[in-house]
Amino acid sequence: MDNHIDESSTTTKTFRFSSGQLVTLNEYQIGKIPYLTALVSAGFSFDSVKTDEGYYLLDPRIDWQGFLFILDSISFHSIRQIFTHLPKHHNILAVLALMDFLAMGPDRNPTLEEVNSSFFWNVEFGEKLDLYQFICRPSDMQDMAVRFAIAMTKEEYDFTNRQVIDQIYWFIMFILSAHELFETNLRYHVHKIAQNCFSIYCPSLLECLNRLQQRTENKIHESSITTSTHINPHEEKKDQGAYHD
Repeated sequence: MDNHIDESSTTTKTFRFSSGQLVTLNEYQIGKIPYLTALVSAGFSFDSVKTDEGYYLLDPRIDWQGFLFILDSISFHSIRQIFTHLPKHHNILAVLALMDFLAMGPDRNPTLEEVNSSFFWNVEFGEKLDLYQFICRPSDMQDMAVRFAIAMTKEEYDFTNRQVIDQIYWFIMFILSAHELFETNLRYHVHKIAQNCFSIYCPSLLECLNRLQQRTENKIHESSITTSTHINPHEEKKDQGAYHD
């Protein structure tokens, strides 16, 4: 019986993309992608799901490059890594749409109240009465920023409500400007999602968002130049002293 379990756990299946590429996955990988699990199950009942060679045919909407990234994301330990690991030249909207098609999105989207609480109301109370301190957990804030951005792509928030739009706009402004809290790729992909949403529902805010993004990037660039050209005054005096001697 143990041998049977070992063989089953190492069983692989090959999937064919509409573009012709093939990918071979083990049962663990297949089990992490609900779409593939359903496809394999259907293969026992429908011949049209498989080729004569035994390859499972993937839906034409499944992009090869996007799928490979999503396959890698199986090993991610947090949702923020979807944004921090995805290179800027990849289309975040297409990747998220593919994840949704594969049934791999977050279990639940955050409310705006939850986003606000995660970003601005992290308070920890001490042992003594009236003793408390504000705490900042960048990893938690980054996870929430990604969940919030994904919810935007799914139109989970009421963009017909001006108050809701203003609150979403404020959250986006915070993410784009707080470059010490949010990693560069994360900010870039959030900006792309915001551009898409606001171009549809509130184009008048796009210019302000784009200016803020540009100012932030310029500030980071200037800061990096200052840091790289900074000379320790003590080291400089030491060098000058050695030269005169």
